[in-house]
Amino acid sequence: METGEYSYKNEVVTLTNDIELAKSMTEEEMQSYFNTDDSKEDFISFLEDELRIAESHIENNDDFSFIDPGFANEADYLRYKFA
Repeated sequence: METGEYSYKNEVVTLTNDIELAKSMTEEEMQSYFNTDDSKEDFISFLEDELRIAESHIENNDDFSFIDPGFANEADYLRYKFA
């Protein structure tokens, strides 16, 4: 697992926990705990949007090792890059 993917998975867990916590609190408790002036609905909506973004980064994990740069081997690339 790559570091970026690990970070996004941790973010998904954290956001999921924050959403559940915010849902269980009153609006005043939530505002105080998360230090926000947003209404409860707006803040939960914001967290859910962030969760969708984090999940999309995991689903669309682009592994650049599969990109064909058009060079036959590393030596060809190095000649191109440093010539």
